[in-house]
Amino acid sequence: MASGALTMADELEVIGLAAAGSVARDIDGDGYLDGPCPNCATLLSGEYCSHCGQSARDMHKPFITLVSGALGDVFAFDGRIAKTLPSLMFRPGHVTRSYLEGRRARYVPPFRFFLIASVLFFLVLFGLVEDQDWLDGEDFTVASGRPAIEAMTVGGERLGDLPGFGQVFDEAGQFDPAGAEAFIDGLPEQEGFRTSEDRAEVLRMLEGVNDLSVNRKELFASVQTWTPRLSFLMVPFYVVMLAFMHVWMRRVYVYDHVVVALHFQSFLYFGATAMILASFVLPPWIWWIFGIGVPVYLYRLLRRSYSTSRILTFVRTVLMLLFSSIALVLLVTAISLVGANEAGLFSWEELMSDGTSGPVQFDFSED
Repeated sequence: MASGALTMADELEVIGLAAAGSVARDIDGDGYLDGPCPNCATLLSGEYCSHCGQSARDMHKPFITLVSGALGDVFAFDGRIAKTLPSLMFRPGHVTRSYLEGRRARYVPPFRFFLIASVLFFLVLFGLVEDQDWLDGEDFTVASGRPAIEAMTVGGERLGDLPGFGQVFDEAGQFDPAGAEAFIDGLPEQEGFRTSEDRAEVLRMLEGVNDLSVNRKELFASVQTWTPRLSFLMVPFYVVMLAFMHVWMRRVYVYDHVVVALHFQSFLYFGATAMILASFVLPPWIWWIFGIGVPVYLYRLLRRSYSTSRILTFVRTVLMLLFSSIALVLLVTAISLVGANEAGLFSWEELMSDGTSGPVQFDFSED
């Protein structure tokens, strides 16, 4: 048998040592196991097994060590976040350019940083909304449902101005379906009320506005679930936009666009989080600063990341903001529809049916 090969006796000895290692482990001063590998029984030498590649680090540690290690791996609480956050927020493109050029050790990886920013943003956003009085207030129907119903216009007439409108609500200010039906039936035949289908549609709209006020908690819970999921779609949207606008630049790869998109989205999340918290102590106009800062930041981010001319960078910034606004409107619409569907405010069948389009409109203009 060639030298270096294990005999049957040697293999039995190694297996025995591995079994013994499960009871009594030899650990060096750096926290790595000595002796046979627990996975394949190969003798260990170094931080990893030379045969199967398993880490030789001893996993029998105090619970607090495991928790701190997990937090360190997920959130990079090793000093890099303190270097990444200020630079990414106040030096647009600096972290991105450094990362793309290979200077990565000092910064948190882009996707991990994006996860931190998104988790923090949605925790602050939904945590503060959940504490608002309107979500639990018993007078929500009176405070919000009634003005919305009054603002509905049918055939150019505001419902709140039509005779008998008081029947829609009972003495306690709650929506009364029977009274609403009597109110609609008592209206004269005019534009918007000529057919039974028109009257039935107006009644469905009244009930829908009332359901929105009554089921607001269910709607909020559904929106809270779907917003983080659907918001993630903005990242691939930015990547596609960036790839399209730099398609002729052979030195730029999809990977570069992904890093730029993740850093821009992270800036938006951290910036919006800071604005939400600051709005408790500062006047509302502080949001104007953030609104102006976004295009300025995007311009500098694109210019430094891709090293293009000022004119091209400006055009790309305008296009990015324009199509991002359209995508954001579509995103909010999708979240609203999904949330309303899960909250039971409507069904997809009703939305797609032919009977949902009609003369009902909303007019919130002040008299």
